[in-house]
Amino acid sequence: MEKEFSPQYPISLVEQITEFLTSAILEGRLENGQRLVENELQRKFGISRAPIRESFRILEKNGLVVIIPREGTYVRKITQKDIEENFPIRACLEGLAARLATSNVEPKDIEGMELALSRMTEEARNNNFKSYFKYHNEYHEIFINASRNDTLIEIIENLRRQAVWFRFSYLWHQENFEYAIGVHREILDLFIKKDAERVEALVREHVFIALGRFLQFLASKNEKGLENC
Repeated sequence: MEKEFSPQYPISLVEQITEFLTSAILEGRLENGQRLVENELQRKFGISRAPIRESFRILEKNGLVVIIPREGTYVRKITQKDIEENFPIRACLEGLAARLATSNVEPKDIEGMELALSRMTEEARNNNFKSYFKYHNEYHEIFINASRNDTLIEIIENLRRQAVWFRFSYLWHQENFEYAIGVHREILDLFIKKDAERVEALVREHVFIALGRFLQFLASKNEKGLENC
């Protein structure tokens, strides 16, 4: 982890450590299976052990690390099976969130999605993969939160966090930006029309297409380092 940790207040130390380690995992600065050593992190961050341990528990809950009693904490290894299980569940749940959101979206939500889509388009033109997915995530979060179903939102948040991690872990840069921008424009238009049935179907289809592209990408590689089940 080359990036330095710099505590900011009044945000809690646990939140800051969790965010820092989450970014390090998602961006590949901490590798699959790498052990997170408490003593090393203590020295690096200049803090006590308690907030580090609490952060580990949050990361474990979010599916990013595995804590093995009397052995240590490790960045969770991902498998093709994980990917094949994650995307279909997320497709159905995000589709449901979109259906619920159609009756709740407000003008500010539509404006937020328009802005996120505009920025996605700009970053796609610049071939800026990381920034593109940042705004892609913001776009989805707006309508997911508009579902106003807290249980659904929490489940999807964890699934999407893992999906982003999958992309960065395998350096998946094969996104068809032209298709992606078009389908997100269509989804937004359906929200404006409040067409619950079609927006649910389109969101679900979009995630399944992403799964297909992802698996195609993996199949084209020699899958070095991929943990098969």
